[in-house]
Amino acid sequence: MKKIFAIMILMITSIPAFGAIDTWFNTNPYQEYDKSIELKKVFSDVYDKGGIKIEKNMFKFQYSYKEGNPYEYVITNNTDKDLLLKGVDSDYHANKNITRKSHWTRVNARYLKYWQTYIPLIGEYNGVKGDIEKTPYLYDFPKNYVIKKGESLRILAMGLDIDKVQSVTFIFDGDLKVLF
Repeated sequence: MKKIFAIMILMITSIPAFGAIDTWFNTNPYQEYDKSIELKKVFSDVYDKGGIKIEKNMFKFQYSYKEGNPYEYVITNNTDKDLLLKGVDSDYHANKNITRKSHWTRVNARYLKYWQTYIPLIGEYNGVKGDIEKTPYLYDFPKNYVIKKGESLRILAMGLDIDKVQSVTFIFDGDLKVLF
């Protein structure tokens, strides 16, 4: 009995640790998303300096609104050479960043604390719709991605802070860091 209890405690305490390490079940490599976003836009901002233009758009989920906010970052290279995006660093996003941190385990745990999830059929319907809606926003941030001269890179992210607009740090070649 003590062994079973010890194994259960180990399993429960290990789950957040697996979210921060590159393991076979937590590898969700970056993929470009070329479809249009059909969500309501609630915030937009633009950073344009030194030939690097970054557009940040924050949206509101229709079904997964209690789990986080979806973000779209569009990086446009207006410099005279190719631009290397080494990675993206963030504090509280579900996406895995350059420091290999991820908070994806909090996304599913957050969903279970609302009473609507326990109503038969309605909870399943909203859960499936929410999973379909948030899937494009859960891929890892890109690492060592080359943005050609005049081209753009589109990154989708899921911020877990529902009450405020979150920032991320883009790390480019030559130790150029842009907090936006």
